[in-house]
Amino acid sequence: MIENLLLGIAGLIGGFIAGLTGIGTGFIMLGIIPMVLTRYGVPDSYAVSVTIANSIFATMVSSFANMVTTIRQRTFYLKELLWTSLGAVIVSFIVFELVVKSDLYSKNFFNAVVVFFMFIIIFQTFKKLKLSNPTDEHVTTGKLLVTGSAAGAAAALTGLGGGTLIIPMLNLWQRVDILKAKSISFGTIFAIALWLSVNNLFLEPANVIPHSKGLIVLPMILPLSIGVLIGSPLGVLFSHKISARTVTLLFLVVISLVTIQKIAELVQLRN
Repeated sequence: MIENLLLGIAGLIGGFIAGLTGIGTGFIMLGIIPMVLTRYGVPDSYAVSVTIANSIFATMVSSFANMVTTIRQRTFYLKELLWTSLGAVIVSFIVFELVVKSDLYSKNFFNAVVVFFMFIIIFQTFKKLKLSNPTDEHVTTGKLLVTGSAAGAAAALTGLGGGTLIIPMLNLWQRVDILKAKSISFGTIFAIALWLSVNNLFLEPANVIPHSKGLIVLPMILPLSIGVLIGSPLGVLFSHKISARTVTLLFLVVISLVTIQKIAELVQLRN
C-alpha cells in the first residue's frame, strides 16, 4: 500500500513538472522505475527495455492529459503538430525496432545517449535564453519534420518522451514562443508514446515478467499513471500563471538535473 502511495506521489510530481515544462514525465520515471523493478520480478536482462517502455507509457498518459488541457484552453496548434508528429512517429518506430530491441543496446549506451542530448540542449539554452515573439517565427514544414524526427529518435532511445528536444528546437531554432512550443510538444509526445506503448503492450518477451502485459508492468504503472493524470493538468494551468521566461528557466533546471543523474549512473556503472 505504501509503495503504491509513493509511486502515485512520484507520478503526481512528474506529471506536474511535465505539464509545467512540456518535456514529458520521463526525467522522473527514469529515476524511479529502475529502483523498484526487482520488487516486481523483472529480469536484469530486461531492465533497460522495461524502464524505457514503462516510462513511455507514463509519458503517454501525461501528454494526453496535457493535450486535453491545451484544447480546452484553445492553445492547440494542429497544423504544426501534424507535421512534427509525422516525423516523430516514423523515426521512433525505426529506432526502436532496429536499435533498442537489439542486444547491442546496453545500459551504458542508454545513459550515454541521454547525457549527449542533454549537454547539447543545456548549452544552446544558456547561449540563447530569450523569448521570441510569434511574428519572429521561422517555421517551415521541413523544420517541423526534422524536429519531430529528432524527438522521435530521442524518445525511442531514452524514454524521455522527446520534449527535451522538441521545445529547444522550436524555441531556439524556429523562434516559436516557448508556451506555443510546449503545446506542440504535448501533442507530439502523445503521438510517439501512443504507438510505442501499443507496441510494448503486445511485445512478448522471451523471459516471463510477472504481472505484466508485454513490457508494461501493470501493478507499477497503475499508481504512477493515476498520479500523472492528476499532476499534469495542474502543471499546465500553473504554467499559464507565470512568465514564459520563468518556464524556460524551469525547463533548464529540470534537464540539468536529469544530466547530473545520468552522469552519476554512468560513473557508477564504470566503477
